[in-house]
Amino acid sequence: MEKQRVEWWQRRSERLLKTGLFITLFTMGLMVMYALHVFFGWNIPFDLLRICNQWMKAHGWLSVSHLLEMLVLCTFVLYIGYGLDQWYGSFRAMRRFLQLENHRLSALYNERYSPNGREIFLIVSCEQPLALTIGIVNRRIVLSEGLLALLNEDEQQAVLHHELFHYHKRDPLTTFLLRQAACALWFLPIVRTLAQHYKISREILADNYAIERLGTPIGIGGALLKLVKRSGSRMEVSARMIYSSFADTSLNYRIQRIIDPQSGISPRLPWWSILVSLPILVLLSILLLWSLIE
Repeated sequence: MEKQRVEWWQRRSERLLKTGLFITLFTMGLMVMYALHVFFGWNIPFDLLRICNQWMKAHGWLSVSHLLEMLVLCTFVLYIGYGLDQWYGSFRAMRRFLQLENHRLSALYNERYSPNGREIFLIVSCEQPLALTIGIVNRRIVLSEGLLALLNEDEQQAVLHHELFHYHKRDPLTTFLLRQAACALWFLPIVRTLAQHYKISREILADNYAIERLGTPIGIGGALLKLVKRSGSRMEVSARMIYSSFADTSLNYRIQRIIDPQSGISPRLPWWSILVSLPILVLLSILLLWSLIE
């Protein structure tokens, strides 16, 4: 992939991440202020929220404030619950991987590919192909014996460099933050779209890193093709953990980009998600902000 295209994907990745985090921080910030307002019982003498409340009560409906309180509570529960679920799932997954560890192969790969002899690679005894980077603080690159047996030397090195990109760039953390936001802010489909496209861009950048390190796309392309053919027997990776995986995102699209970087159209954000999310975000912001004005 030529340098200009790589820089384009890098800028796209950064924009997707910044936009997703901005929407998340903005929306969650408003909800935190509203929750503090409700908790401390600040009075609202006359505002749009009260007018809407009176009109809805007159028609026998729940007040706007009740709907907002339920939405804020639901958002907080989903945000915290998703985070705890992912942390616990990562803990269980890592404990399982450690039980399956092939200590001899792990030591060999850490000695050969790990900088400063750090324990980065974790080779597990599993016949199904598996390659992922898991964790946030104590990150590890998990590879299965089945994957190593499936790939030749060049393809193995391509996968290793691919996962090292995720490891050094802390992609499990940024991907987790966007996925957590997409779960909590379910009423804003643009956040889920941003998370999906961000993940695709990170996988393409990781593929390119492997190509740059090896000087050829043959290794990464061969690995992707073999995993596509073995898609029915690949190890199913649970979504309940914080990770970045080599083979769970847009395999066919990535292969096409490697075969012909100039062909095809880069995935675009669907307009419907923007058109749906924008008025919801504006309306929610007006209601939440107005409720804080005395």
